[in-house]
Amino acid sequence: MEIYERIEQIVVTLRPAFSRAATYEWFVLLLWGVLLTNQPAAVSSYVNGIGLSEDYYHQALHWFHSSAFSIDQLCNRWGEWLRASAHSKRLRGQLVYVGDGIKVGKEGRQMPGVKGLHQESADVHKPTWIRGHYFSALGLLQGSGKALFWVPMILKLHDGIESAGSARGEKTLVDKMAELCIEQMAPGSYGLLDAYYATVKVLRPFRQKGLHLITRARISTVACAAFCRCPAKHGPGRPRKWGSQIQLKDLFAPLAQCAKASVWLYGKPTTVHYQTFLFHWDDADELVLFVLTQLPCGRRIILLSSDINLTGSEVIEAYGWRFKIEVTFRTLVHLLGGFAYRFWLKLMDPSSQWPERFKLDDYHPLERLQIEQKVEAFERFVNLNAIALGLLQILALEMPQQIWARFPRWFRTLPKHGYPSEQIVRISLQQQRDEVLSKSMPQLLLAQLLASKSEAYKSPNIPNPDSLTLTTN
Repeated sequence: MEIYERIEQIVVTLRPAFSRAATYEWFVLLLWGVLLTNQPAAVSSYVNGIGLSEDYYHQALHWFHSSAFSIDQLCNRWGEWLRASAHSKRLRGQLVYVGDGIKVGKEGRQMPGVKGLHQESADVHKPTWIRGHYFSALGLLQGSGKALFWVPMILKLHDGIESAGSARGEKTLVDKMAELCIEQMAPGSYGLLDAYYATVKVLRPFRQKGLHLITRARISTVACAAFCRCPAKHGPGRPRKWGSQIQLKDLFAPLAQCAKASVWLYGKPTTVHYQTFLFHWDDADELVLFVLTQLPCGRRIILLSSDINLTGSEVIEAYGWRFKIEVTFRTLVHLLGGFAYRFWLKLMDPSSQWPERFKLDDYHPLERLQIEQKVEAFERFVNLNAIALGLLQILALEMPQQIWARFPRWFRTLPKHGYPSEQIVRISLQQQRDEVLSKSMPQLLLAQLLASKSEAYKSPNIPNPDSLTLTTN
């Protein structure tokens, strides 16, 4: 089977997410445009990438604002396919999800949701403050051998817009991430989240839905011992539920007194020392597993697991998988330009240099509908690129030999695990562009769609997308 044939096999499974055939057809065309274009990320680049003329630009642009489908339904279908994949990474037989947030710089002054964002980073090249969008992301771990990818399932714009009629108790980013996990994660699965989400607001709904949380707790975390009630004594007031408070950082012992394990962290075997404790944290009736970990560099971290049956080494190694989301974010930004959308809202007054939250109450109900459609357009652009990136990752795991055979270049450094990276898969696929767009491939869905839309496609010479005029969206 060829690479492009496998792509179409997967894309066909997403057809039920679209109620209209035309909307689904443009999804297929734009997805191929993301994979085949050599130009900077833009709607016009995607049209050029599949050899369509500029006459189809506005039709492609309309797909991002169409009311004929929901991006949530599309991402749900994509998530169902990923859950059924044979390459899904599992921990004790259960799926492993990873979630986090990403801040994307945006200079547009007529983009709803753009606000001043603070960046907590030790990288001196990152400014402390930026203006942009904040997306929450959730995805599944997929792997084979030593190769491991975080495949994005859904990205949602979760900050910068204050809903109409909202009061002081509006949901926080932590609340929204918890809801996203509950909606998307399969029962019994594990969620790997950053220390920002190590709160009772996340752990309690996870317990209610039968999900497990693995995260890093703050070094100042305080747990509680079990309370042993004396049946002979009943003092005044409410009965006590919690035992004595325990500062977890005070429990770190010398290395000689700790258990030692060799775990696979960040692509290499690493020897770590750890201690495990069972304490109460969010509920007086539920125990939480705390793993006090000491890394070879001397750093001390506290890991938290709601599944008390896991071993300390399993919790440490599983949390190490969380770093794969950072790698995928970098690839999504730099390889595909997945956040390079440029959709403006004309009815919006230009925002200030450091805008605060966008308030829907300031606009008429009909205008709010346009604002919601514009936010949906942002999410469609990002998730279209995320699905394209996921396809590249799945191909790397399923068809490594075919990809290496088609790879036309050489790199000084290659992945040590032997599986191609997303960039290598994309280059190999672009090497087959003429074959993918060939008139002699009528069995391909892409060829059928192009034949029905493009007169240029029917000519013997397929235009080179790099020679076409690039327009901006």
